[in-house]
Amino acid sequence: MAKTVDVLLDAFEHEAKQARVVIATIKDTDMEYTPKEGMRTLQDLANHLAQIPLLDPAMYAREIADVEQARAREKELYREDLDGILAVLDEGINAVKQRFTGMADKEFLAKTLKPFYEKTEKNWAYYMPEFISHIAMHKMQLWMYLKLAGVKVNMMTYYGVVPEQ
Repeated sequence: MAKTVDVLLDAFEHEAKQARVVIATIKDTDMEYTPKEGMRTLQDLANHLAQIPLLDPAMYAREIADVEQARAREKELYREDLDGILAVLDEGINAVKQRFTGMADKEFLAKTLKPFYEKTEKNWAYYMPEFISHIAMHKMQLWMYLKLAGVKVNMMTYYGVVPEQ
């Protein structure tokens, strides 16, 4: 029987792979594009999406103690070019796999996590779907930015299907 952690790790890897395809699609697109004044640039959004696997678990585990530390880490991980953004995402994917591979369900289900913005302790079974959803939400947002910028994306792009060259 599969462990809970392994099922959710598979779901994470699937969503992260799809997000990587959407991020890679920004190649040759104006990184300063924004759909409307006051919204993030394409570059800012791609950076945010790429940083989720590194930042979210660190916040849940209280390795990032407050908003100031979170902002400093975001700034440290920010990249100006597509290759750098993808490298941050890849680093995060590897970090998540390292953190969770081999974790026992007992540890995964223990209520020992309390990020700086929460009042009660929760477990990884609560937070892992939370950061998978966070990735999915910003993957769709980035896909929509690309669509609005005139990039030829479709639902195959969204679902991580790389077009044949």
